[in-house]
Order: sequence, then C-alpha cells, then structure tokens
Amino acid sequence: MIAPRIAPLADWLAREGRFLPDNSELFSAFCTRLYRDGLPLARASMHLRALHPQYRGVSRVWRPGQPVEERFMDHGIEQTAVYLNSPVAAVVERGERLEWRLDSGAALPFPVLEELREQGCTHYITAPLLYSDGAVNTISWATGRTGGFAASDVELLDAVLPSFASIAEIKALRRFVWSALTTYVGEEPSRLILDGQVRRGDLRSITAALMLVDLRDFSMLSDSLSPVAVIRMLNRYFDCVMPPVRRHGGEVLELMGDGVLAIFNQGAECSATQACRGALEAAREGLAALDAANRERGFGMPELHAGAALHYGTVSYGNIGAGERLDFTVIGPDVNLTSRIERLCRELDRTLIMSEAFASTLDRPVWEIGHFQLRGFSRMQRLFELPPDET
Repeated sequence: MIAPRIAPLADWLAREGRFLPDNSELFSAFCTRLYRDGLPLARASMHLRALHPQYRGVSRVWRPGQPVEERFMDHGIEQTAVYLNSPVAAVVERGERLEWRLDSGAALPFPVLEELREQGCTHYITAPLLYSDGAVNTISWATGRTGGFAASDVELLDAVLPSFASIAEIKALRRFVWSALTTYVGEEPSRLILDGQVRRGDLRSITAALMLVDLRDFSMLSDSLSPVAVIRMLNRYFDCVMPPVRRHGGEVLELMGDGVLAIFNQGAECSATQACRGALEAAREGLAALDAANRERGFGMPELHAGAALHYGTVSYGNIGAGERLDFTVIGPDVNLTSRIERLCRELDRTLIMSEAFASTLDRPVWEIGHFQLRGFSRMQRLFELPPDET
C-alpha cells in the first residue's frame, strides 16, 4: 500500500512546498523529503522550459547532501545532438514514463545512461512533467540500490508527480511573468506593475540621474540597409551602450527606436552624487565600447556614432492608453529636457553633454559649453561637458 506514503507528500506540497520561493528550492526540498522517507535516490533531475530572452530552459540536478546544480540551456537546444540523443527528447516526443535497468549489462540508448551506469546507478526512470496547457517538461530519478527501484517506489513517484507538477508550474509561471515584464519594461516598472500599479493614470514620481543615448544618422543608415542588417546594427549598438547601465546601478527604462533612456535612482544606498557619477561612467563606457566596436567591425558593417545627454531631475512612471491596452511609460518635463539636450550633441559635435542640474550634482570639475535656448523651455539652459583630457 502506497497511500500512507502519498498523503504526507501531497499535504507537504500543498501546505509548505508551494510557499518556497522558486523551483530550485522546491525541487531540492521535494527530493530531500523523498530520500529521507526511504526512497533510494542517488540522483534526480528536472528540465523545465523557460520564457527568457537569454536561455531556452533550465536544467537542475539533485544529489543527496549536495546543493542543486542549475544550468541554463541556450536557445536552439532542441536542434542539438546533445538534446536529440537524450532521454529528455524521448520523453517529450512520446509523452510517457520511460525506464531502463542499468545493471543488466545490456546496451543503453543514450550516453547519459552509460555515464550513470559507470557511476554505480542500477535503475533510471524519467517521466513527463505536464503543465496545465499541455507543455511537456521532464523529471528523472536514478538509484544505485541493488535490484533498482521497488514497484512501490515507482507507484509512489507516479502518484505524487501531478501534485508536484502543479506547484512547479505555479513557480515557473511567476518566473515567466517576471522575466517577460523585466525584458520589456524593466525591473522597477515590473515591480510597480506586479504590486498593482495597473490602472490608467496611476503615477509614481522619482528623482534620479537620467541618461539618453541616441544613434546618429539612424534614418540614413536604415534606408541604405536591409531590414535584417538594420536589426543586427541596432543590436550591435545596444550591446555597447546598455550593459554599462546595469554595471553602474542604473536601469534601462525605454528603447525608443534607436534611443536608450536609462535612470540611476538615488535612494538610501545611493546618494544623488553617486547616481550622477554612475550615469556618467555608464555613458562614457558605452561610448567607448561603441568606438571599440567600430575599430573591430567586419567588412560592410557601418561605423556607428552616438550622442549621450545627462540630466538630473524628476520623472513619473505612468499608465497611459485606452481600455485594456496601456503603456507603462516615463513622462515629465525632465525627460523632455534630456531629449532636447541629446539633440544638441550632433549640432555641437559633442558626444556627451550634461545639464546644469546634473553638473552641479556630479560634484566634479566640468567645462561649460554655453547657454542655449531649447524648444519647449522658456529659460536658457546652461550646458556642460567633461574637460578635453577626460572625454
């Protein structure tokens, strides 16, 4: 009878397992509980699909008394020989539990099974981990016990798997939602959206250093290139100017065509001066990376140049739109001022221009460029740049 073994596991999943923070901890706790309850596990693995721009799936391996090993699988993994010649592909294709005895000396169909046999495993079971939409993920168990898993052990795993799958799906969906939101709107807006700021007209204001980087001559370049080449060019440009933002504590809020708007938020752990210095270093590193990419570009690839505007002011996150279609965007006069300053980069043949508010908050020597009348602003704006030996 396996019923007395199933009930405590199902109860634990419903009462405690679902409150664990993610699938890595859920999988580890689940396998540890099985092991302590007498299941002779030597190894377990779980392979879940992911919705993330940088990886296609997540593979986790559990062993008794060891931390869970976590590996992220690249996009296109399904077309590789490693995947196609694996139990994971077999389970996904057939949609049913598969098992192999590893202690018989018979030839095995997959390299990983040969590896497990060499490690002393005697029995391997893998099964589909089904989500409610029909998506097939996989989970596997291996034992080194003489004779392999008992029939009651296999029945227990079959019986408890649906309960585990339902909790794993919830964890995965939460991760998917967070990944999708942060990919398209950024971390700070994602937090606000998930915290409930979803009604049209909801606003939240912050004071921060603003950075706007814009690619020069984009219209001319895009007119002379194929659509595929334009996308490659933009990604090459974004690869230069976006990573420094995160390295220096900022966040990209908007990709406006070829423009990148980022903020460096001041707070309890970051003063206004530190936020401005982070924005300055991010801008300088991004522009330097673009110069380096130009020197190393391949034949036929266009040379790319950009201008960066830096300002210190207040922005509002706001929901705008109509009905059920809203855009979570950044608005405010300081955003407009940053945009106007960036447009001067080309006119003044500068790559980096700072507003007076940014320069005074930066608290380091800068050079004044002059006073300028910017469209939409009644007051003349004093603008600054770095000294020539620091540009």
